[in-house]
Amino acid sequence: MLKSRADRYGTIAVSIHWLSAILILALLGSGFQAAKAMDAATKAGFLRASSGGGGSI
Repeated sequence: MLKSRADRYGTIAVSIHWLSAILILALLGSGFQAAKAMDAATKAGFLRASSGGGGSI
């Protein structure tokens, strides 16, 4: 069942939903790690990953 029906979402819609949810949680964790990072290079790396991932959502 790839396409959505009136009574149920399709496989593609459900997959996109869960992949987006996982990406959002990973970005949230990346943001917290950036806040805890002590040196500027580590913080910049986390923020670069976070902004790149956020742009894809």
